[in-house]
Amino acid sequence: MKVIQTIAPGSSDGLQRMCDASQSGLALCFPGVGSAFARQHDPTSLIIAKQGVTLLVDIGTTIPRVLSSRGIGIGDFDYYHITHSHADHIGGLEELLLFSHYVLKKTPRLILSREYKKTLWDHSLRGGCEHHENGKFRFEDLAELIFPNQTAESPREIYELEVGGILLLIFRTVHIPTEGDNSGSKFWSTGLLIDGRVLFTADTRFDPLIFEHLPMDNVDTIFHDCQLYEPSVVHASYDQLKTLDAGLRSRMHLTHYGDTFQKFDPSADGFAGFAQPWAIYQ
Repeated sequence: MKVIQTIAPGSSDGLQRMCDASQSGLALCFPGVGSAFARQHDPTSLIIAKQGVTLLVDIGTTIPRVLSSRGIGIGDFDYYHITHSHADHIGGLEELLLFSHYVLKKTPRLILSREYKKTLWDHSLRGGCEHHENGKFRFEDLAELIFPNQTAESPREIYELEVGGILLLIFRTVHIPTEGDNSGSKFWSTGLLIDGRVLFTADTRFDPLIFEHLPMDNVDTIFHDCQLYEPSVVHASYDQLKTLDAGLRSRMHLTHYGDTFQKFDPSADGFAGFAQPWAIYQ
């Protein structure tokens, strides 16, 4: 994928630009590319668009504000997907649900597995969303839940669905390792393979098995989690990613990176580069 334009601060038509770019094929844009602790960039979040259909992946605490800076409302997307339950990925989800219900009078369509539904509601959303003026909300009262089909259980769980012409393969990642290997974890976290061509790991520790467990033949672009300091425990580090095959690195844009990124030269190390915020990749 290549960058065709960048949506500047103060733009009033950011999502329309994404829709226009998507008329000729898949378009991606990152409102944020930073880590949970970054201050120069907002938390990593991804907009996927194809033929005018839009999907927002992850809604960190600052993402509603960041979207607004480009003329995009939090409720403007056709679909939503959450990769895992850290605040830099779900901190704005309560706002989406309650703002949609009380102000927009609409129900956002949220893609998630049945297993993750209970975790997300009971452990993250329920405290702020459950009680209302006439009783209690269920998750289903605030979102239209779309469940993908599970297509693999081993060597890692994989789920698939197609929405609005966008084919999504949702695969389990090991962000917080709890079972001693890279095939599973008690902590729910996932990445995406989009239209069989673009791999987005979201948050993951260094896990080269991802590239063996997924169909990689047609993947031309990889957006990979990257921590810029050592030791790496729950994120893949820059030095670890440098050990990957040159063919993988040449397709790999680094995401979820911290504020010291100017000290690094990913192109010199064989990477495609750091993912850029608000750049439209087509």
